Amino acid sequence: MSTEPKSGFDHIVDVLVVGTGNGGLTGALAAASGEGESVLVIEKQDCLGGTSAASGGGVWIPNNRYARAAGVEDSMEEAREYLRATIPEDEFQPELVDAFLEQGPKMVDFLHENSQVRYESLPSYPDYFNEAPGMRPGHRSMEPSPIPMSELGDQAALLHEPNPATLLFGRLAFQQEELQLFVTQTKGWISTLSRELIAYVLDLSWRFRFKRARRLTMGAAGVARLILSLNQAGIPIWRQTRLLELIVDSGRVVGAQVEKDGRVLRIGTRRGVLLASGGFERNPTMREKYLPAPTDVAWTAGSPGNHGEGIEAASRAGAGIKFMEKAWWCTTLTVPGESAPRLSIFEKSMPGNYTVNSSGVRVANESQNYQIFMRELHEKHAAGEDCCPVYMIFDATHRRKYPVGPLMPGKFLPDVFVTRSWFSSGFVTRARSLKELAEKLEIDPAQLEETAKRVSGFSQTGKDLDFGRGDSLYDQFYGDPEVAPNPCLSPLEKAPFYALRIDPGDFGTCGGLMIDTHARVLDEHENPIPGLYATGNCTAGLLTTYPGPGATLGPAMTFGYIAGQDMLERDSVDLGTPLVKSDLA
Repeated sequence: MSTEPKSGFDHIVDVLVVGTGNGGLTGALAAASGEGESVLVIEKQDCLGGTSAASGGGVWIPNNRYARAAGVEDSMEEAREYLRATIPEDEFQPELVDAFLEQGPKMVDFLHENSQVRYESLPSYPDYFNEAPGMRPGHRSMEPSPIPMSELGDQAALLHEPNPATLLFGRLAFQQEELQLFVTQTKGWISTLSRELIAYVLDLSWRFRFKRARRLTMGAAGVARLILSLNQAGIPIWRQTRLLELIVDSGRVVGAQVEKDGRVLRIGTRRGVLLASGGFERNPTMREKYLPAPTDVAWTAGSPGNHGEGIEAASRAGAGIKFMEKAWWCTTLTVPGESAPRLSIFEKSMPGNYTVNSSGVRVANESQNYQIFMRELHEKHAAGEDCCPVYMIFDATHRRKYPVGPLMPGKFLPDVFVTRSWFSSGFVTRARSLKELAEKLEIDPAQLEETAKRVSGFSQTGKDLDFGRGDSLYDQFYGDPEVAPNPCLSPLEKAPFYALRIDPGDFGTCGGLMIDTHARVLDEHENPIPGLYATGNCTAGLLTTYPGPGATLGPAMTFGYIAGQDMLERDSVDLGTPLVKSDLA
């Protein structure tokens, strides 16, 4: 923390935003909505968008304008009832939840009316806890409307690299419900895929410039629309600019010391600093200190730039922290040759596969909310069951019909055409029998065979007596509707047999700075620190059980919006005149 006096600044703005994810960019637009307000956004990496750009892009906002336009009835009261029923009491933050539920729809309205950001309601993507009061079967989550990458001009090359799981063949981008069509291979999937393949092949001028198709969807589309909106509002973004320290004067944050292109600069802020700098998932020291075992930076799908600098800088300025042991848990797939782990979400939901630990027994309901699956995995690992790694076991029937991570269905991509390193590295293991498979994996053959026999029996009755797989609407979202009596259950009995290595990963941490209903950072005594705001994964998570699709981006954008609006309502600080440095840009 720097306590130098509020003078000698190299650059002065009204608001400084740290981070270019959805939360930070939304906050920047909100702060710039005042008359004549100057806003600067800084980004540590050379690319833009962070984890937001690499994500599925879903935004969970109950009672949003797009749902209302579809004629869906919802209410703040029912959404609150649902959240109270699905978030543990010691994690439920009632005042912040109310602020989120009240301001979230206003945030969506603000972006719709004042920017190029557009969303589409997801009618059949349900809340994740089917039996909870206040649950909705769809329309609480939105996804970004697709947008041509070419709209970004020269900035197209600056978008954060997508997670490999969000692109088909490493090239084609699809919306959430289109992806569901491909995974389940239900009616319309061939025509949808053909349409995008033909568009990609014919778009010669674009293919000479970029490997990926021109059409952006999911998180990339959301960030692209926000960047275009910042450009329209005249808000600059400094890339390769790293936060070093917050500058505090008389107890108030009045700026930040940053490193830009190898130079240390002092940026003064008349209204405040908004930290939207992401979590600490890429910081091995912080992971080992705070997160439960097993943990490894190699398993995270979070952005490579997320080392927790915002949390640490604010802590040195007196900020309080909590929930540091939590993350946005999700099993991940470390595919040989790929740049980042894939999120393993839909694979475990398809019928005819089961996830076992090193003893050959199942861990939990494979089709449920990935956050809860991982919580149960951690509980069992802490109790002495070795759950690192776990293996998704499937047979020849499943291999032929369904995609498994990067493995396209065998009817399209037989094993003979599969990259050899996937088998030789142990990422995928194949055997002529379950016994041989167990021996290759060094797990108990008798127990694996017993598990296969038991789950095959469940597939006949349609009832998973161990974990209730397939009972909920969310379980069935990525199930196969043509499989009866349970779309998530099929027998495991036809050779050859396969195992896919799955790691206990995450797509970001969700412990960090405490904030109030104005998004102001609180000190250790829960008093607001003047001039300091935060949102997103550098803050203590709000919807810690991940109750619906987009439960990270919804609060991040909402509290970014709240922060920007709040800064405009408070008195600004006179910081004098900055030093003249004409090469700052």
